[in-house]
Amino acid sequence: MEQLSRIKDRIGSLEDLGGLIRALRAMSASHVQEAQGALPGIVKYVEAVEGAIAEALALSPGLSGRDMPSGQGAADVVIVICAEHGFVGAFNERLLDRAAAELADRPNARLAIVGRRGAMLAEERGIAPEWSFPMAIDVASVLGVTRHTARVLSDAAHARIAYAEYRPGGNYEVVVKTILPIDPAVLTRAGASGAPMHHLAPDLLLERLADEYLFSEITRAVMQSLASENGARLRVMESADRSIGDKLNGLHRDERVLRQEAITSELLDVVVGSEAVSGPGRR
Repeated sequence: MEQLSRIKDRIGSLEDLGGLIRALRAMSASHVQEAQGALPGIVKYVEAVEGAIAEALALSPGLSGRDMPSGQGAADVVIVICAEHGFVGAFNERLLDRAAAELADRPNARLAIVGRRGAMLAEERGIAPEWSFPMAIDVASVLGVTRHTARVLSDAAHARIAYAEYRPGGNYEVVVKTILPIDPAVLTRAGASGAPMHHLAPDLLLERLADEYLFSEITRAVMQSLASENGARLRVMESADRSIGDKLNGLHRDERVLRQEAITSELLDVVVGSEAVSGPGRR
């Protein structure tokens, strides 16, 4: 019966763990849905800023996208957006691998890591970032991360950001994008319409729009990473839930077998005892 008691204890522990995993799975699914719901608005915002820049360029006929203002300094920065919490599989490893490849191509670049789990893994790998700070844990905290990241780029002339772009089914793709200077390819609509009405000097207007573009691109990257992190966690939790279910099924089978063996043993004891009492030696 001691072995049966141990199996019961294991079943109870696994059931408790299964409840925790299902709670984490539900929380991750909720965060994925929230981030997905916010992404279309952010994408439209980025497109609106790009369109505004393209129209503002028409105010200065000799100006092109290559002349757009960037940071106030000359620094080269690589930003990698990792996970804030664990249970995300190889999510951080893939992002840091991509960031390491970027740094290998740009030895003078400075590294900024968003997300404590990513920073911990970087430390284990012997990678020392110039900056590290927490990643957003929900949609409401995304803009705070964006502002922090934008401050890091205050003296940057060149910046690339590595993040996970969400794909259906909890999948993601690691993407690296140049956000400073502004890619002229996004300004192909320049000159497509007349000069807009404006109340600022053209140079100041373009400077403000460049800041807005940077802010919107960082926000999109952070929101994509938030959805991807939770999508990765959701897949891990689903796999763990299935594994626990399989182990519980096996333990319940073992429990039934041991119970049957215990019942059989008790019946045999009764039979043997009965035979001993009513055997031929009895007077």
